[in-house]
Amino acid sequence: MKKIFIVKAVVILAVVLFVVSMPVQAGNTDTIKVVQKVPTCIKYCTNYDDMMAEKWQQADSVQVFTKSRAKQMWWGGNDFKFDTGNKHTNKLLKKYAFAVMYNDTLLLNTGLYTDRGVRFNTGYTRGYRMKDGRLLITYFNVKEAGSRAMMGGAFGLVGSLIASASNSKLIKQDVCYIIMHGEKKAFIIDDKQMSTLLAGRQDLLSEYYAVEKKNRLHADVIMPLLEKAGIL
Repeated sequence: MKKIFIVKAVVILAVVLFVVSMPVQAGNTDTIKVVQKVPTCIKYCTNYDDMMAEKWQQADSVQVFTKSRAKQMWWGGNDFKFDTGNKHTNKLLKKYAFAVMYNDTLLLNTGLYTDRGVRFNTGYTRGYRMKDGRLLITYFNVKEAGSRAMMGGAFGLVGSLIASASNSKLIKQDVCYIIMHGEKKAFIIDDKQMSTLLAGRQDLLSEYYAVEKKNRLHADVIMPLLEKAGIL
């Protein structure tokens, strides 16, 4: 019995040391960074229709922050956040704004959406307009990350630590989601979605299905094909 206890203790210690070493190593570079050192102007809108009609409101003297994916995993948050120096405007941008235009970059508020029942982190990520009026965002696989965390928690400390280590790789790999007007669910682009999006383009579908299945969700696989098809 004593021998079994010692073995378990060694295994737990090894896992803890492995997982803890990951954020420590990343800590040198994975920090919250000020993207725009000099306060700048951004434009924002509170709904889809205003964005499509280019009816933007302006916020002045805004600092732009970005948070690494590793920091997002451990502390929450998203790719971009903004500080206007005004509590009311900050709250509006965090909870109610639909989109922000930062320079020439479209950013969408992911805090408004869920992926198969799992809520996105608060903040903003890159958005792209599709030819049919829908929007595409790139972000990590939110549902998968949530499932791994839940599964890890079911197996106690060791399970949680292993899940965290697994998620550290997952969140650094973007997938694509489709955002539809009036819909609070974000739809991940998978094999079924790609078969619909690339209908009539057998050449591009063949190129897509030639990719190993576990990699087909990746944004760096999907987006070039959608661009070739004229969808983005």
